[in-house]
Amino acid sequence: MTIYTKAVHGTLTHAWADSNMAQIQNLTGAFTATGNITAYYSDDRLKIRTGNIEDALAKVGRLNGFNYIENALAKSFGYDNDENQIGVSAQEVQKVAPEALHLAPFDMDANGMSKSGERYLTVHYEKLVPLLIEAIKELSAKVEELENK
Repeated sequence: MTIYTKAVHGTLTHAWADSNMAQIQNLTGAFTATGNITAYYSDDRLKIRTGNIEDALAKVGRLNGFNYIENALAKSFGYDNDENQIGVSAQEVQKVAPEALHLAPFDMDANGMSKSGERYLTVHYEKLVPLLIEAIKELSAKVEELENK
């Protein structure tokens, strides 16, 4: 196990990684990379499709994109950004695409359980892309149908 306490262009404190850097725990602060960060996989050969996303347009319609600033509770967990930000609500996403959620890193212990017991959530925004693709396709079909009338 290797302990890292500092990273270039960011802060990496109290982190550990196995010898192959296969797992890193406890990242805190901003982390910036000058190259690509690759995670997960997209190769179809590694997947068993279980169905297409149904009613994507209706699901997207139930989500709200909004501006926000961090509140006092966020600041108590070490967040310190007073700038106006944009995002979505994890609770709204949970209702339409629970697969796009994960336990927030600040609230996760080494076993993947909620440290606080509150189960604070984060959205994997990249996992919303398939929903948006299917919603665009549904919308496009509706427009094409109207144009053909």
